[in-house]
Amino acid sequence: MTLAQRVTVLACAVFVLAAAAAHADRRYFVQSYTPYLATAGNLELEVWANAAHGQGDSSGTAWENRAEFEYAINDRLTGSFYLNYVQSDGGAQRFDGPSLELIYALGERGAIPLDPAVYLEARENGSELELEPKLLLAQRAGSWLAVANLIGEFETFHSGPEQGEWEKALELTTGVTHEWGTKLALGLEAKYVRELADEAGNPSALFLGPTLNLQTTKLQLALGWQPQIWGDPDTHGGRNVLDFPRSEVRVILGIGL
Repeated sequence: MTLAQRVTVLACAVFVLAAAAAHADRRYFVQSYTPYLATAGNLELEVWANAAHGQGDSSGTAWENRAEFEYAINDRLTGSFYLNYVQSDGGAQRFDGPSLELIYALGERGAIPLDPAVYLEARENGSELELEPKLLLAQRAGSWLAVANLIGEFETFHSGPEQGEWEKALELTTGVTHEWGTKLALGLEAKYVRELADEAGNPSALFLGPTLNLQTTKLQLALGWQPQIWGDPDTHGGRNVLDFPRSEVRVILGIGL
């Protein structure tokens, strides 16, 4: 299925499932989380589709798809359960294990500058374990919202030639968006990634592109496109397309349950 077809399917699902109520935290961005959580008792299903285009010698697209069930345990703590699927360029889709996520707001909204929250996701697929801690920050000014996420990625392998080794990376995502009423928000989002692998020269890349959020009282849809605008080492036109894709497109559909 092509990217256009997948986006069309998700868009159709939005209208088909419009009878469900959605009262979750708003998805202004596709790479960054805000520290603003849903109210206690809220349950939501989110469907994710992430397309990474053109890495290495390939001009094709690799997919990561997720189904997330998110529950607000209280007004400052949410927990999520994911089912993860991956599909390499030209390959078949396969199940890549489950993951668990917790997000905890460190204070009531407005009580601490930048409204900090902490995030932890653990993912296991039988051959590797991945841990992803994050610090979530945000600042509101009227209809404007700015966010920043500081992210660590730690992955270890249970078998094979890499058994016992750790792969590490640091990410910084940031974005700014403007609300046009209660239904539409348009913004710009950036992601910087640096892999911590001395033997590989610590490759890094910067992505930047637009984001869109559509939300009603019944559902929400977030869409973002981030092309790579800089990479190190330079492998093609100032970008690192050996270690990172040329661009990423992510779609997130949220449905209240």
